[in-house]
Amino acid sequence: MSDVGVQASIHKNLKTTLPRISNYITSTRFQEVNLLGRLYENTSPVILSHWALPGGEGAWQGWIFDDIINQTFTPTAVGQQFGPTWSTHWFKVEYEIPDEWIGKEVRFRWASGSEASVWSADGELLQGLSTGTSHQMRPDYILTRSYVGGAGPSILYIEMAANRLFGAGDGDDITPTNPDKYYTLTRAEIAAVNTQVYKLTRDLEVLYQLADTLTKKDDPIGYQALYTANQMVNSIIAGDESGASTLADNYFLKGNGERAHQLAAMGNCHIDSAWLWPYSETKRKVGRSYSAQVKIMEDYPEYIFVASQAQQWQWCKEYYPELFNRVKVKVTEGKFLPVGTTWTEMDANIPSGESFIRQFLHGQRFYQQELGVTCNEFWLPDTFGYSAQIPALMRHMGLTRFLTQKLHWSLVNRFPHHSFTWEGIDGSTVLAHFPPGASYTMNLDVGELVYAETNLEDKGRVGTSAFLFGYGDGGGGPTEDMLERAARLKDCDGCPKFNIVSPDTLFTELEKDQHNMCRWVGELFLEFHNGTYTSQTAMKRLCRKAEFQFRDAEFLLSSAIAILGATAGTLLPDSLAALDPAWKKVLLNQFHDVLPGSGIEIVYPEAEGYYNEAILAADGVWDNSAGALFGTAGPTTSVAFNTLQWTRDEVVTTGIDQYALVQVPPMGYAVVQDTPPHQGVNVVLEDGVYVMDNATLRAEISTKGQVLSLKLAGDDRDYFQRQSGLQGAGNQMVIFDDEPLYWDAWDVMDYHLETPTFLNGENVSTKVLLRPAMILSEVN
Repeated sequence: MSDVGVQASIHKNLKTTLPRISNYITSTRFQEVNLLGRLYENTSPVILSHWALPGGEGAWQGWIFDDIINQTFTPTAVGQQFGPTWSTHWFKVEYEIPDEWIGKEVRFRWASGSEASVWSADGELLQGLSTGTSHQMRPDYILTRSYVGGAGPSILYIEMAANRLFGAGDGDDITPTNPDKYYTLTRAEIAAVNTQVYKLTRDLEVLYQLADTLTKKDDPIGYQALYTANQMVNSIIAGDESGASTLADNYFLKGNGERAHQLAAMGNCHIDSAWLWPYSETKRKVGRSYSAQVKIMEDYPEYIFVASQAQQWQWCKEYYPELFNRVKVKVTEGKFLPVGTTWTEMDANIPSGESFIRQFLHGQRFYQQELGVTCNEFWLPDTFGYSAQIPALMRHMGLTRFLTQKLHWSLVNRFPHHSFTWEGIDGSTVLAHFPPGASYTMNLDVGELVYAETNLEDKGRVGTSAFLFGYGDGGGGPTEDMLERAARLKDCDGCPKFNIVSPDTLFTELEKDQHNMCRWVGELFLEFHNGTYTSQTAMKRLCRKAEFQFRDAEFLLSSAIAILGATAGTLLPDSLAALDPAWKKVLLNQFHDVLPGSGIEIVYPEAEGYYNEAILAADGVWDNSAGALFGTAGPTTSVAFNTLQWTRDEVVTTGIDQYALVQVPPMGYAVVQDTPPHQGVNVVLEDGVYVMDNATLRAEISTKGQVLSLKLAGDDRDYFQRQSGLQGAGNQMVIFDDEPLYWDAWDVMDYHLETPTFLNGENVSTKVLLRPAMILSEVN
């Protein structure tokens, strides 16, 4: 049954009625006659002056607001360009709201094609702005919901970053950064908003989405939405905007059934700590995003926003302390919530188990000490696969809830669950959930809600699933438009039920259905981005080196404290003061676009510096601990330490071209003595093959470096002889074509195995040029 007042269109012509509604609210055409063109009733220009902050990337970190506004600002205007890439530009905005706008909602509108921040005249970060992309826009700041008059001349400041939300490339996401990119200021004004028109555009937008999505399934509800929207357009054209608004209100009053699937929605902004931008820009993304969400909470009290990565919370505290205090108020109100427990959203395959524990430890400690909150979930939506040790590590830290969504990117096989019990290598289990909408950057439109329900792999097994909405990757979070759609779709016939809830509410509901869930044992393997295990190899090498140095330093420190007790003096507090920031640098570098090597070039020199600083700090703790244990005066004796749990017999270096064979007990040490090897190594050249034998191993190595044969003493088996009888070889230097389908720093495709090039084969005598590193290798 149609709603009262709704008249179906004259003809049953979906192909004309549906586009008619779209055209009436579009921003790309017909604004002279459509509804959106009436949104801003009046506009007024502002007076602009400009100051370019000296220096390039990251230079802003050396300035405070009070010093910035005391610089010399020079007049500028719309139409000017500002850059280059990663530079910072400040604008003083002077305006006065006309008294004719009393009772009107007034907004400041800005378009620089880049990211920016709005600051008050007294140094309060008010909100982030983004006008550099077509699909993640936040172009205005609400000055007042209802102007009361008499404000007089006013001042705002705009901090403009010479980069877009997704970096500064000239093409798509994988286009290299353009270091000399400039951005044109195309709008700076204040505007009076027609709030009735704004409501009607939101009503028509949702009705259009319902009609567009549901009529494709020949669902009668879609046609009801279509005819309601069409009647609204007729009413608006006839001058009855109030009647059109009532038609929409009546439509959205119709609810859904009791058994409808529940979407547990949370606003989020998933900020990559570095990716198409460096760490320094992420710090500003945090400020822009957090301030925007606090602003939205003023008008939407039901709204809940979640933010992961304690490192980013720490940056907010360090660089925007006033904003951090405002955020803390929202934390106590249960509106702005930390999630995820970890210091960063790290890679989940390369870091050691100890690094995982430190991620949990430092992240949880920050939330507890700074916010009075303990997180109960591991939140890792965007990492390239998940180690089978994670359930055990989570249990070790008292966590039983896990959320991600990345496995939907798998290239070949579809993962069979969205909610399941995940069992690790030791039998530990946790509840795992993948939002069935397959994204953490939902725009909150009808098509996404319907897809989240129809895509669900666990129909009939669970009644709730997560829905994560808001601009993300480059930050930003939800917008006012999204919250307006949420209000209309909360309980709308034709869509799953929709409620904005906390992560705890989501997982509490899922736990009620866990008895119905299937079980997955072992690794969660992502069939994608496998090339990240070779990209930027220095990141992998330095990560592992730092982890080893930390382990050794902390082992020796613990030994020194246990043995020396009170006589150790300040060794323990001094060492902990050095290790804490050092560990945090390594944890930051384990972020899932830094350690895997999928970030832009500018990211890696800084990351390498952090690793080296951390390693130096660990070496200092080792040296101080060794000095406390053994002293620093008197004759020098070489001591070998074994920080592992088993006895080790190894050759150690005692000087340039000097070696010694040592045996060291587990978790102990031994004095290094000049011990000759039990059996020397014989090397002979036989028929053009090097034969190496030390009475334990016998190896045959070609002049090209290939291992042709390898046998243990007393065993005739050749480890390179295949079951077919063919002789294989080891140490084959092979390169493959690196031409993935799209993500050039991330992927290796299966077809690369079809075109190998052997660099040290017997018949190779060519120069091979490796691009793009431009390394020339000659094989004779």
